[in-house]
Amino acid sequence: MRQLHGVLWTRGTLLTPQHLQVQDRYLQELMHFRLSALAYRPWGFQRLEVDREALSEGSLALSEAAGVFPDGLAFDLPASDPAPRPISLEDLEDSQGGEGVVVYLSVPEQRDGGRNVSSDAGEVDARYRSEVILRRDENTGRSEKPIQVARKNLRLAMAEGSSGSTLPVARIRRSAAGEFQLDPGFVPPLIDFAASERLRAVARRLVEVMSARSSELSASRRQRGVDLADFGVSDVASFWLLYTLNTHLPVLRHLFEARGGHPAELFDAMLRLAGSLTTFSTEIQPGDLPAYDHTGLGSCFGALEEAIHTLLATVIPQRHVSLPLRETSRAIYATALDQDRYLSATGVYLAVRSDLPDDELVRRFPQLAKVSAGDRVERLIKQALPGVSIRPLTAPPESIPVKLGRSYFELERVGEDWEAIRRARNVAVYVPSDFPGAELELVLLLPPE
Repeated sequence: MRQLHGVLWTRGTLLTPQHLQVQDRYLQELMHFRLSALAYRPWGFQRLEVDREALSEGSLALSEAAGVFPDGLAFDLPASDPAPRPISLEDLEDSQGGEGVVVYLSVPEQRDGGRNVSSDAGEVDARYRSEVILRRDENTGRSEKPIQVARKNLRLAMAEGSSGSTLPVARIRRSAAGEFQLDPGFVPPLIDFAASERLRAVARRLVEVMSARSSELSASRRQRGVDLADFGVSDVASFWLLYTLNTHLPVLRHLFEARGGHPAELFDAMLRLAGSLTTFSTEIQPGDLPAYDHTGLGSCFGALEEAIHTLLATVIPQRHVSLPLRETSRAIYATALDQDRYLSATGVYLAVRSDLPDDELVRRFPQLAKVSAGDRVERLIKQALPGVSIRPLTAPPESIPVKLGRSYFELERVGEDWEAIRRARNVAVYVPSDFPGAELELVLLLPPE
């Protein structure tokens, strides 16, 4: 029963321990009530570390743990509270169909009007154990006095129990070799997702995948100015996917790099991302996404991460591909056309950058450059043959990404040299020294799939 009534302090009140107990209980209950009203699920572990050495020896012990029980009791061991006694796992029986056995951290309930403190360290029913500590006056640093304090009577158990407040700590499995192992998929209730290595890994993987996908989509943007980019009409879906990623990525990166926060915050950010991504999917709808489960964090985060990765893997068909041309020998730049879809391109373009002024580059490049297959371009140079026809473009097609500082030329896909390119499955471009600082990129406009 919640006690939200404080002591009525009046003149002439005879002070007894009960007055202070009621006032302490009132302040504790008031704080818990207000926190529960303002925060979502304000209970769980803030830190948790299982003793791996003890586990290998057949017992479960806590190296450290801090958090809040569901009834509002805070704990921090071993800094402030004594660690519970380790429990033996030798008699562990898997009663959950091969899924392992859950071990709980528990504390007896608060008895209203009953006995809550014991001086016997072996008594398990009292919520607190009395202990005498010595403290000096914090004003003078002298006058050491014995002070009786209440230590929390924490214990580990392999059953949740009906009385008291409990928190699941871990799920233990026994391997075929008889070794005890922690179930990596189990995540206990948390008030800080940094306490779980698995949830930190979920956040890290998501940030990495989103960053890579964002960079991939950004590369297909057209540049209209030094700091301005856009997409062509045919790339509307790519634009909105990039917009979605770039909207949610900073929030998830902040949560990951801050290395902390309530797991509901991380789940909320992931759920918003997943909901936005369902716009691009015909398989997953918003109603298919999992709900937050504070007592089943491992399963709900696992399901949501899987859904997000499925949604991020959705491929929006790209109608263009850009292939950089490398200088393979002096003044000759080449690239391979090693995919069949490259050879069926409906448009082939050269994006050229040079230290020359743009107007001079556009005027002279079609006259001096030569395009053919790698095994023919040398012959074109020696015999002064033209090769594939090069036509300058005043306005490149909207279907291809346009980069600032580059001039665009269309290659005519007819003639002997173009057929040689198709047979050799490569393209080579001769660029004389008249074009200092030359950089070339082949852009292919692909047919609809």
